[in-house]
Amino acid sequence: MVEQRNPILVVLFTLITLGVYGIYWFYMTSQELIEETGQDSSAVLWLIGLLIPLVNFLVIWKYTAAVENASGEHSGPLLFVLWVVFMPAAQYLVQSDINALG
Repeated sequence: MVEQRNPILVVLFTLITLGVYGIYWFYMTSQELIEETGQDSSAVLWLIGLLIPLVNFLVIWKYTAAVENASGEHSGPLLFVLWVVFMPAAQYLVQSDINALG
């Protein structure tokens, strides 16, 4: 049920569109992760929280924990720190982990 995306293109499209594609990608992957892990959350709420300063740290923490729970490839805290420090690398790793689910 997860869509296969090229991780390099995800990062490239995010840079080219100045983050607009990154927001769309976050929403779509959030929806896929919520379905995959069976969480009782909403991708729309995660997206709204991502756009609110300080709340976005909590949302990213939950998102990276969901990636860890779904794939088990990379640790959630490591992805969180990478997301805060250098988001393109985190995007690449998250999309690679999501691709491994499908």
